[in-house]
Amino acid sequence: MLGKLFKHEFKDTAKILLPLNLALIGVTIIGMIILGLKVFDFEGVAMGFLAASMVFFYVLAIIALFIVTYIYLMIRFYRTMYSDEGYLTHTLPVSTFSVFNVKLLVSVFWAFLTMILAVISVIALFCTVLQSAGELTSSEWNYVLYELEMFFDKSVPALIGKCLLYMLVSCLSGLLMIYCSISIGQLFNKYKVAASIVTYIIIYIVLQIVNLILNMHRSMQIMTNSLSYAYQSTYDDVSIIGDIFASSMIQSVVLIVIYYITCVYISNKKLNLT
Repeated sequence: MLGKLFKHEFKDTAKILLPLNLALIGVTIIGMIILGLKVFDFEGVAMGFLAASMVFFYVLAIIALFIVTYIYLMIRFYRTMYSDEGYLTHTLPVSTFSVFNVKLLVSVFWAFLTMILAVISVIALFCTVLQSAGELTSSEWNYVLYELEMFFDKSVPALIGKCLLYMLVSCLSGLLMIYCSISIGQLFNKYKVAASIVTYIIIYIVLQIVNLILNMHRSMQIMTNSLSYAYQSTYDDVSIIGDIFASSMIQSVVLIVIYYITCVYISNKKLNLT
């Protein structure tokens, strides 16, 4: 039954999210072809304005893709878990714990896929522009990769893996924050949607205050370390980046655990479908 639940969740979400991601891939390929063939000569005021407009609308499209993806996943989660449709969901011969995990994993898959495709799209178009302008040859590209490896003291695959891990944790934390807000909001007998939005805003404000305090503390540590290693600038740069990444990951993991426990507890013990 759990396999059927996964299949059903993927099938339903793919109706909306798969075409959006395919459209992003299509736009990226078309953009690479146009830029690679130099169909437009972006010299002069008119062509410069056209180029700026294309970049502006491309950025808007990427932002819209993320917004639509998260709003769709948010609405689907609320509708299938805590609205009238939730009655049908919670009568399935699987535990509420399993239902929540299925919805979370499928949502993370789509959010992570969208983020990866967006990053690849930006990098692909940027590299195409540089190559078409003759500013990025294969030897120069290899040199850039070499410098990255030397600076971070890690191989390129290791750096990519680290970035993918950070992206995955960010998607999981972001979705769970939304689902946690919805789960708390449904505890109210009236105005559940409004309560969910208010809960999200409160959580967001609290996190911003906590981040401000942590960033101030982190800045003081960086200044102290900079004074301690005044003659080791390369080491300082790498250690600062590493410290920021590590602290950010730890904070995200802690939040993920809190969000997850809250969602599971409410969906199992405090479910309110009235």
